[in-house]
Amino acid sequence: MNSIFKKIRQFLVSNTVWIFIVLLLFHSYLLLVSVVKNSWSNYLLIFFKLCICFSPILLFTYFRKDIKQRFPMAIGVGLWIYSFVIHPILLYIKRKKIILFIVDYEQFSHPDLDIFGEFATSFLLTVSGALLLTELVLSASRSLKRGHHFRNRLEKIDIDIVILGVFILMSALLAIKGLFKNDVVSFNLIYLVGLFLVYWFQYILISLTSYFYYFVNKKVLVPKILKAKGFIHFGFSVAGIILVTYPIFVFFIRLLPIVETLEISNYYSNTNLFASDGGAGPFVIIALSIPVIISNQWYRQNSQIANLEKEKSETELSLLKQQINPHFFFNTLNNLYALSITNDKQTPEVILQLSELMRYVIYKGKENLVPLHEEIKYIEDYIQLQQIRLHKQLDFTFEKQVETINLEIPPLLFITFVENAFKHGIEPAEGACYLHLSLHCNENSLTFTCTNSVDEANTAPKGIGLENLRRRLELRYPNQHQLDINTDKNSFFASLKVDLI
Repeated sequence: MNSIFKKIRQFLVSNTVWIFIVLLLFHSYLLLVSVVKNSWSNYLLIFFKLCICFSPILLFTYFRKDIKQRFPMAIGVGLWIYSFVIHPILLYIKRKKIILFIVDYEQFSHPDLDIFGEFATSFLLTVSGALLLTELVLSASRSLKRGHHFRNRLEKIDIDIVILGVFILMSALLAIKGLFKNDVVSFNLIYLVGLFLVYWFQYILISLTSYFYYFVNKKVLVPKILKAKGFIHFGFSVAGIILVTYPIFVFFIRLLPIVETLEISNYYSNTNLFASDGGAGPFVIIALSIPVIISNQWYRQNSQIANLEKEKSETELSLLKQQINPHFFFNTLNNLYALSITNDKQTPEVILQLSELMRYVIYKGKENLVPLHEEIKYIEDYIQLQQIRLHKQLDFTFEKQVETINLEIPPLLFITFVENAFKHGIEPAEGACYLHLSLHCNENSLTFTCTNSVDEANTAPKGIGLENLRRRLELRYPNQHQLDINTDKNSFFASLKVDLI
């Protein structure tokens, strides 16, 4: 059961297709509660047909990693453009057939609905726009994880700017919808662009009235009234804001030419001071923005706490890394001393190799992550150096199965096991000894095992290496690693597994 849950967790983390499936499921729900007869069969059938219509997006997001690894970048970009841009345009061109494919006549709960007109346009634009917007947000999130400087910039962006950008984007979509609603047919590109900009500007003015209620709610109502006075004062404040300002906004919105041109239902041919929604629009905006505002404030507070904890962890991790260097240098000096007193001819070569190892520890050891292949080479060089120094018959194997070439890991993550193997098992051994290493890794996990012989009579004191490694793992991979160590009179076994996602 645990393995099943683990596979599900890995799929949800490593693949984004399920997000787009949820979006299509949500739009199936919207159809069900608005214009389609409620039934399980209608719900599942509409969802299945939506998946067929937008299958290029689902296929692209499912095989995104394979496409990136196996095909040139130009092909990947071309597939992305077709999936998220060209294919939705083709669906819109064939919107009458597409709508009849998604929903049959007998499934509609409103027989008088003009399914080929505004409904088809609005529905397909909404679904395509939601899928494209989600993809752009996910792309920004991936860039956020990859780029430290980009992440710092995004963290400085205020949520008010994000909300305003959403209103402006929605205004653009409504402007495009207005062009199709009026059945504008023209090959004059300048005329179409100009008309779009005129519509867009007027829709932005209408949207700014909605943004006003969000802004007032965030800056005044929630922090100054809701937190300080409670829900009663907050409720009366909301009512007062709407009763005073909404009629004024409605009056000026009705002066916009677009209201009459596109017959915007909420304001067109309506003498009601509060428009046809009776003031429900501002109330809904204020109500829906409350959890957004509170969650944003909670996120900022937790970010500050997390940053403080991160700084503390990085400081401690830095101190642990500084402990590694003296530990390594101490062993290095012992090795040099042993070679010098025996006048070994290989002493110059060993000193040169030791200098290379020390250079790796000094310079690479300061970095947060290093390429896995460099860490492997460091381990192999260390073992080769020890074999030259000890002149012992060593049964050594190193099995490597690395699926991800560009994988990066913390430096000096495995050397502790190898150092202990030589110190407690191979160096004091009087007869044959062995050291078997294995490394298996992919993009999701990494497993390193070390099995070596142990001299039963070895009485060397326990060093700080393993305890240091345990603490580094707790700081770098909390709840993402498993370290198992088993030992008996003649053998030592250590296994380290790290979840990389």
